[in-house]
Amino acid sequence: MVTTPLSGLVHDIDNREKFSIKKILNDNWKFLMILSLVIIGLFVNGMAGDFVSDDYATIATNPQVTDLSSYKGNVTPVTMSNYLLASLFGTNKIVFHLYSLFLYILFCWVALVFLNFVLNRNLSRLVLLIFAFLPIHVEAVTWISGKPYLVIGLVVLLSFIFLMKYLEEGKLRYLWIALLSFVLGILADPPRPFSVFFVLPLYLWFAGNKYYSDQVKKILPYVLGAGMLIFLMVLPTALDRINLVNGVNNNTGSVFYNPFEQYPTGISKYLQLIVFPVDLTLYHTMYVAPVWLNWIVFLSFWGLVFYFAIRDKRITFGLLFFLLTLLPSMAPVKVSWLVAERYAFLPSLGFSIFMAVLVDRLWQINKYVTGGILGIILVLFSIRIAMRNNVWTTNHKLWVNTVQVSPNSHNAWNNIGDDYDKLEQMDNAIKGFTQSTVVKPDYADAFHNRANIFYKIGRLDLARNSYETALSWNPNLIQTYMSLIQIDFMEGKFEEAISKSEILLKADPNNPQYLYISGVAYMQAGVPIEAKNRLEKALRIAPDFAAAREALMSIN
Repeated sequence: MVTTPLSGLVHDIDNREKFSIKKILNDNWKFLMILSLVIIGLFVNGMAGDFVSDDYATIATNPQVTDLSSYKGNVTPVTMSNYLLASLFGTNKIVFHLYSLFLYILFCWVALVFLNFVLNRNLSRLVLLIFAFLPIHVEAVTWISGKPYLVIGLVVLLSFIFLMKYLEEGKLRYLWIALLSFVLGILADPPRPFSVFFVLPLYLWFAGNKYYSDQVKKILPYVLGAGMLIFLMVLPTALDRINLVNGVNNNTGSVFYNPFEQYPTGISKYLQLIVFPVDLTLYHTMYVAPVWLNWIVFLSFWGLVFYFAIRDKRITFGLLFFLLTLLPSMAPVKVSWLVAERYAFLPSLGFSIFMAVLVDRLWQINKYVTGGILGIILVLFSIRIAMRNNVWTTNHKLWVNTVQVSPNSHNAWNNIGDDYDKLEQMDNAIKGFTQSTVVKPDYADAFHNRANIFYKIGRLDLARNSYETALSWNPNLIQTYMSLIQIDFMEGKFEEAISKSEILLKADPNNPQYLYISGVAYMQAGVPIEAKNRLEKALRIAPDFAAAREALMSIN
């Protein structure tokens, strides 16, 4: 292995001084301050962006965002930060963006500490420089709802750092900090923080330090026991996620991916998005590379892992860190998208190690050419970051870009239809929802949403047809029944309204809203006794239901 000012591991691990977080930060604070300013410059054009996509439901239009009691059972680092920011500053989009940027910068500081476990100071800096310029990070940083992945990255590295501090010094407080960090990560996102259990053995192999291994053996039963207990606690959440992803509107057959397609396709796509970020998008559904090419990339990846396990363990460590921290997002059970840029936030640190070591090796051949190529790449990546930031500044830009890059995504077309609805461009909204049904003919939500547009423009015939098509694919869409009942009232079809209201009551017999609808339907159909019974029951359940009381008074 070539030895250079950049090359090499940390000095002899068996004989080194105790790992000092304070010393690393003192030695690198100027570099980290400069890097922080660079990061601010890279993301500044995204900081004034609107709330987009999931931001609406969680923050912008969430009336309970400042109601602490509403978070009962959902206390996480993410929800609590939303609560605090909204309570202190209101739903100020710039404040939320700046908080995400702060988390990103904080991650980079913590990452430098982590990297000094593995590499020397100069190479650690190079890794972090490359990492900071990766355009694939925009989704996690500029999208406010992407911040859970910044939190996950932080807690995984903190858990590792303080666990290693405990192994070195035996001080119990370090073990408690590691455990607390891990628990915070589990609260933010149940499966992904478990990657720390993969990173630890990877580092033990890399360091080859018998002292660490002996210490780990002592605490291994307790660590595994705690991990298993936490796993069992989060299992119900994971099962709920499986049901959500594989529910009727997103059902694609089996709840399992085909691993012979998933891993070659997924790994190849992530590598391409990091190295050639030309098709960044919220929904990755265009996998145009042929199967044989994905397999070549996948097998080449493993070839590099095994080849450099002997020749340069830094490369193997970086590639395996990339893979192992990505594994929780690539479970064979469909609990996640096959590929999402935000999933690659922490794993990309491992690939940055790989790229930094390559730069280091090329530097020894010709430092001027290597420096020039690296400079050009960083400039191109910074331009791509600015372009991608701009996409995330408005909901409309986001969905226009998404359908352009992923035209076979039914979700993307449904969302752009919804966006055109907000912009009151009804013709374009209808086109968006219709295209969603073309891409996925059994997508009931898109038929329902298109029916809403037809209703708004007064085409009740088309609205009825689209609502009924939605129910043919998903008979459990309660809102669709309610919309059809409204059309029945407008067209005087009270018997049909009664029939649909009975379906609602079968789903929830004690829902006062459904009882009210049924009572009004019976009243309009000239069946006052049954109407009175329904309305009285509604008022017994909800005594302050003014509309039901007025309807009952009109009967009396």
